[in-house]
Amino acid sequence: MKLALNFLPCGSFKKKLVDYFTLKFIIKGFIISILLSLFIFLDLLNLKYIANLGLISAILGLYLLLKNDRKIWFWSGFFIGLFWFYWISFSLIYYNFSYLIPIEILGICLIYGFIFLAIGWLENIYIKAIFLLFANLIAPFGFDWLNFQLIFIDTPFIPSIYTLALVLICLIIAIKFNGYFGVILLICSLMISYNKPAKYESLPFDISLISTDLSQDQIWDRNTKDKIIKSNLDIIDLAIQDGSRAVVLPESAFPLFLNKSQILLSELKQKSHQIAIIAGALGVSDNKLYNSTYIFDKGEFQRLDKLILVPFGEEIPLPNFIKNPINTLFFGSAVDYSKANGVSDYEIDGVKIRNAICYEATKDELFKNNPKFMIAISNNAWFSPSTQPNLQSKLLKLMAFKHKTTIYHSINGSLSQLITP
Repeated sequence: MKLALNFLPCGSFKKKLVDYFTLKFIIKGFIISILLSLFIFLDLLNLKYIANLGLISAILGLYLLLKNDRKIWFWSGFFIGLFWFYWISFSLIYYNFSYLIPIEILGICLIYGFIFLAIGWLENIYIKAIFLLFANLIAPFGFDWLNFQLIFIDTPFIPSIYTLALVLICLIIAIKFNGYFGVILLICSLMISYNKPAKYESLPFDISLISTDLSQDQIWDRNTKDKIIKSNLDIIDLAIQDGSRAVVLPESAFPLFLNKSQILLSELKQKSHQIAIIAGALGVSDNKLYNSTYIFDKGEFQRLDKLILVPFGEEIPLPNFIKNPINTLFFGSAVDYSKANGVSDYEIDGVKIRNAICYEATKDELFKNNPKFMIAISNNAWFSPSTQPNLQSKLLKLMAFKHKTTIYHSINGSLSQLITP
């Protein structure tokens, strides 16, 4: 009897653990996560009004999530991690670690599963709603792309935290008090959150916004470098012929340390007497590496470095005793990129433009002082094909609305965009 009693805690723990793997809970979490993720995948169809279906699906998903307990919350978070962020693992292909993709995806799923479990464990509908409202603030390693305000993007309703708060309040009323009254309040809340089309400012000159479609292994293949450079120069010449005042090429358009390539610098400076050139390339100074934007205009150039680096892509956000072994094992002892000291602006014909490179364009910090114009450059080939460009686009649209900024976005690996507030 004593022996059996000693094993009771272990048996109890095992039973509780097994309870989480009940098929009913897994299926419920799976369905809720699909409802909360459908708006991202519907965006692939690029159909007018399709986002409204994604919004209805997401609201239903929020309702079901708020109603359920911690077991369902764990599996909902698990599958949300899968459907929103599975593409993060695709970058492993270009480091010859493709076989680790399932492991990284599982790790992403577990991180979000346990985050949701921690909230669900509290069994308080109001705390759950607050979490859903501010989910982007709970950012693993600084990665804050889980933002439920995105469900309103491309719909007739204001994409803001206030609209999301109204929806969550209505859902709580429907769950705790009266379902019909909650639905009526929800409809009224959406009606008062109608987003009236607003005028926006655009740059007062013609700009050629370039899309390219180079695979990630092509970009850094030494055998294709000269071909890529020639293609870029041809693109610039075409923009000159079209009479554009400026041409924007994507992140890593020139796959080299451009500030150390004197012949190419000279050629670009020469062309800049006819057109302003904005392009991405690497930079190096004081033995530090930078992901940079180069601006050529009227025979001069400046280099503006990235401020906010991609976690585990451009920097390892961990202490050195963990970071160094990771860099040695996965990145051939490469060092992290260095970052700029602050946001960077430049001017073309007296018009101030905020510089942004890929990931940082989705961060509020880069919209300091609410710039009127931003030119962002991205290389989405790391994650192609996937829903990453669709999620990135929705985040940029949210930033544009919040900060009343017109964003010109040049991309490799997906279509470039003009994004208006």
